[in-house]
Amino acid sequence: MNKNFYLASTVFCSSLALSACQTTTTALSKELPQYENIRTMQAEIDSDGDGVLDDIDECPETPPNVVVDAKGCEIIIEGGEALEMELHGFFALLSSRLINTYDKEFAKIEEKLNEYPDANVFIFGHLSSNELALLKTNDNLSRQRAVTIKNRLITEHHIESDRITTYDCLDRYPSTNIDLSYDNPEQIESKNRRVVLKASRQVKNLSNLKYAGDRESYGKYAKHCELFE
Repeated sequence: MNKNFYLASTVFCSSLALSACQTTTTALSKELPQYENIRTMQAEIDSDGDGVLDDIDECPETPPNVVVDAKGCEIIIEGGEALEMELHGFFALLSSRLINTYDKEFAKIEEKLNEYPDANVFIFGHLSSNELALLKTNDNLSRQRAVTIKNRLITEHHIESDRITTYDCLDRYPSTNIDLSYDNPEQIESKNRRVVLKASRQVKNLSNLKYAGDRESYGKYAKHCELFE
């Protein structure tokens, strides 16, 4: 694996067997007044064909062939067709300029994001503790790094800006992909001068992580990083 790059792209697929819904027609009672017959027919209409009658359907335009709950709203199945991608990009000391060795990886990201236009992109900017000490002030370096990646996605790969959110992590979430046997502390610090890009169809925002897998993948970023754009 390229020491400057980590990319994981997994597409999970599952299939659901949907049983056909049967519609039962009940003859109108001759004993009811005419206006009662009309009211009964209207109440039994299921416009979107999801098996939930219109008068109690809270999601009246459900697409065909989806699983719905008792209110007529689509149930999102964890582990259904999903996209999870991750890129770690590293920077030189006190720099927010990403080197060009990531061109092929960004091309792969563009391809997958075009394939899944409903996927969201999360960018987490980091800096190392020695950078923070050298700067003496925040100086927004971790934010600049996140914005560098965002701008590259928008200008060079034509990803819509409203699909991208950026977070400032400072040095609060050190990298977990570090070989602690390194003799040189600078080698450890260099792994923290990074941006982490994550793309997901399932995760919409970090304040509402519904599933255990999402909490494991995004929970520490939600805890340690600040949304800024």
